[in-house]
Amino acid sequence: MTSKKTLRIVIWVFLLGLLFAFGSIYYVFNMPHRDLSKETATYTLTASQLLSEFKKDDVAANKKYLNQALSVNGVVKSVRTLDNHGMVISLEDTMEGVSCSLDSSDVVKFKTQLSTITEGSQASFKGRCAGMLMDIQLINCVPE
Repeated sequence: MTSKKTLRIVIWVFLLGLLFAFGSIYYVFNMPHRDLSKETATYTLTASQLLSEFKKDDVAANKKYLNQALSVNGVVKSVRTLDNHGMVISLEDTMEGVSCSLDSSDVVKFKTQLSTITEGSQASFKGRCAGMLMDIQLINCVPE
């Protein structure tokens, strides 16, 4: 093989690898999140029940609930709108409760249901459990 032919093959392999890398990155960053409004909740419980399980044994609770679709209800303690037009609604306690995060697209989609949620009212959300930091994190939440 001549050096020109070898160089051409190396360039084509490099370009195909580059194309594959950019395609993979584009797919990962634009991948839609799970649509929990269409999923059936794996567990249905109150915010205080979920909180007590995590306080009792967080390792076992993580094993049981992590990345599962949970349906959680409780008393709303705070409603916050984020800069990206998403929302975070805290159930039971603002520091050690259940934090339900809603994406901006879901806020628009469920605007009428979310407008009725105020501090002190009962609310129910379905979301994916992301574990416990100071409070239990439910992400990609939708109101029920």
